[in-house]
Amino acid sequence: MVRNGRGRAKSTGRAPDAEDAPTVDGVVDAMEPGRAEIVSRLREIALELEGTNERTVYDGFFREWTPAVYVGARQLFHVHNFRSGLRATVFVGVSSLEPVALHSDEVSPAVRENVAATSGRTMKQVKFPLDSVEDLEPLMELVRLKWLLEVD
Repeated sequence: MVRNGRGRAKSTGRAPDAEDAPTVDGVVDAMEPGRAEIVSRLREIALELEGTNERTVYDGFFREWTPAVYVGARQLFHVHNFRSGLRATVFVGVSSLEPVALHSDEVSPAVRENVAATSGRTMKQVKFPLDSVEDLEPLMELVRLKWLLEVD
């Protein structure tokens, strides 16, 4: 790791070539069985949204391939398989998705609080720990809202 001009850590590793990307199935199959079950269920739910597709994306900071779900060119979320557990991340634009999420009846107060508590100037990375399939619903509340904004 090196520091960029603003003192933030940045990866010195080069991203692997896209043709070397593993499949989503390959990434999920490499997970521990309980975690693979959670991610598999998440994939099923997310891919029920019209126009969504999945692919792996390389996270240069963590140097790993992660499963991600998109609608068109827009990423809805991606999932990291950390030693400490699974974590999904939703990119939330502070001038687009955030104001909608903070005032929407489509998301629970806990999700609104998560969005509000996450820092970011123009884009927030709202994180959701995924310890069980019950943890998928709060994530999907925000994902569905983001999806609605993209397909409208």
